[in-house]
Amino acid sequence: MGFPRDCDICVQAKINTHLFHGDIELNLKPVKGANPSVLLVGQDPTIAKGRIYSVLDLENTSSSLYKYIVGEILQPAGLKIDNIYATDLIKCRFPNNQTPKIISQSHGVKMRDFLTPFFLNCRRWLIQELRDIHPRIVLSFGEPVHQLLIQEFSWTVPIGMKDAFGNMYIVGLFHDNVYYIPCIHINSKRHPHYRNRWNGFIQSLKKTVISARGLNTSFPFPYQ
Repeated sequence: MGFPRDCDICVQAKINTHLFHGDIELNLKPVKGANPSVLLVGQDPTIAKGRIYSVLDLENTSSSLYKYIVGEILQPAGLKIDNIYATDLIKCRFPNNQTPKIISQSHGVKMRDFLTPFFLNCRRWLIQELRDIHPRIVLSFGEPVHQLLIQEFSWTVPIGMKDAFGNMYIVGLFHDNVYYIPCIHINSKRHPHYRNRWNGFIQSLKKTVISARGLNTSFPFPYQ
């Protein structure tokens, strides 16, 4: 997809460097299935307790993130890794496992405000990915990702995850309409509000997959 081997735009611009120590580093490793029609969108490649080497840790079958996404979301909806393309909005990893949540909270900054200037420098790569993949379904992970996507594409979708989660939205993406389903971050799944809406979320995703296949006979849906 023509991603750069090196990118130091944010480093050279010193974006938000007064809020964290060290330099961010490019960590591009999207995950592409054989027949991707579902786009999974993560936030960035930084996690607090270690390092991941692919988007959403989808190449590590023993990780909790892999089990959450594949075992608790994709499989119940009838999807496989072959059906997805996974990317992050922000392509760089923050230094020393300083996650955006930790950085922003420690300085009293809203996470979306902290992330926005980084995303604005990365957005060209997301646009390229979208044009290459032409997804029928977009599934976001976490409220900041949800909010940045709404901000970027001017979607008429509830801005708060508590209101948006569990629902499917038809949104504009370039000249097409696609199905958009916001999903919570793994750290939020035990929250009572989301736990109560989880089954509805899975049913919504499952119905969306069926609908997407109905509109596009090439959609790789396993239930035939």
